[in-house]
Amino acid sequence: MGILSNLFNYLLHYLFNLTGDWGIAIIILTMSVRFLLLPISIKQRINMLKQQNLSRKLNEIKEKYKNDTSKLESEMKKYYEESAKSMFGCLVTLLQIPIISTLYFAILKMPIGAQSILIPWVSSIKFPDRYYIVPFVYVLVSLSPNLLSYIEYFKIFKQSETTKSTFIFNIIFSLLITIKAPVAIGIYFITTGLFSFVEEVVFRIYIKKYQLYYV
Repeated sequence: MGILSNLFNYLLHYLFNLTGDWGIAIIILTMSVRFLLLPISIKQRINMLKQQNLSRKLNEIKEKYKNDTSKLESEMKKYYEESAKSMFGCLVTLLQIPIISTLYFAILKMPIGAQSILIPWVSSIKFPDRYYIVPFVYVLVSLSPNLLSYIEYFKIFKQSETTKSTFIFNIIFSLLITIKAPVAIGIYFITTGLFSFVEEVVFRIYIKKYQLYYV
């Protein structure tokens, strides 16, 4: 972990020397890491899609063989085995945690006088945003994936729309992790949130185009 931390610190300072702006350096480094993790992220999304499909099929099996216990047990065993394989594939997403965490702490180690043309209203992006603009932007970014379920084209399977309580939870959680955090961390969260949103949109378009789903 120490090697990775030193690497990110070096890259962050290198990008600053290249761009002359700490905010832009954070964005470039964050996006570079996310691009490297893209194959893992895509695999995770595919496995989540498989889990949704298996869950739907399992409910259909239960209804179809509700009066035939032996047949029901036999069919359910097949789907549970397939589900276990899919869940194992989802574990690859855990590989992202130490990498993203190290990037997070590398940003925290930035010099106290770090500034960015992207956030001109703060004297240093090591301080929280006293105008709460960065937290507000992050709230909008964090809510954006949930809005896809309201757009018919982006629905895969028969997805239910996001509930009001989920929206409220996302808003509160997004504010809690950014309202007192350094602006630098807010830039990191906004960048990774936008990357995830674009990734989700492209993934859903691909799934719909090649009909790799079940309605």
